[in-house]
Amino acid sequence: MKHKTLNTTALIVGAIALTSTLTATSYTSDSNIADFTTGIAEFAKLSNFGGGDVASPYTPTASSIANHGYRVYGGGAVSGLSGGNWILADFTSPVASIRVFPNIDHLGSQYDGFQYSIWGKSASGAWVSLFDALTVTGSGEPFTLGTFTGTAPTVVNNVLTPGTGPAGTVGYEADFTFSSAYSEYAFGASTVAVKQGNADQELSAVGSTVPEPSTTAGLIAIGVAGLLIRGRKWSK
Repeated sequence: MKHKTLNTTALIVGAIALTSTLTATSYTSDSNIADFTTGIAEFAKLSNFGGGDVASPYTPTASSIANHGYRVYGGGAVSGLSGGNWILADFTSPVASIRVFPNIDHLGSQYDGFQYSIWGKSASGAWVSLFDALTVTGSGEPFTLGTFTGTAPTVVNNVLTPGTGPAGTVGYEADFTFSSAYSEYAFGASTVAVKQGNADQELSAVGSTVPEPSTTAGLIAIGVAGLLIRGRKWSK
């Protein structure tokens, strides 16, 4: 009896395409700040900024985010990066999954929840571009990410979540999981923020998180393993 041979290559390509769909950015509307500060493994030390409600360097805490809503902005020059507007976020060890806590002071403006770009410093010392928001979708709140370069956030909570600070409110928290881990991140102004006339990457915090089990790499690995096993059975 002649058995069918399974085209595993085609199925693997299909699994990868399906994974891309499954890991598209999703949006939540949770106004409770504690749901975003709970579970943070470490808050990065923020430095290399000249504006805001606190002096550089500054390490946020769950309490300071919720009760004060402090913001930092107005970055400086960083060796290896062009321009002179970079805020540094340092962790004690490399992390691949981070949560960004923007500080929103222009609610109703498209760019404000996506006002930052992200770079990571590799082990070799080279900076790697990780994310930049190019366009934002929507004519009013809540806004969603349009086009971008790099890795999109997996989840964005596109509402305000007070802590309300002296000049803005914490909101639009975004979770990212990158393919490599970095101990130092640099935050610049996003392309869409620059185009819309406000090149301030205002942040309240950056924290490290534990990625969801359904990350791209995990889904691909599981899917490919299953396809190969089925392929062996079909080709016997």
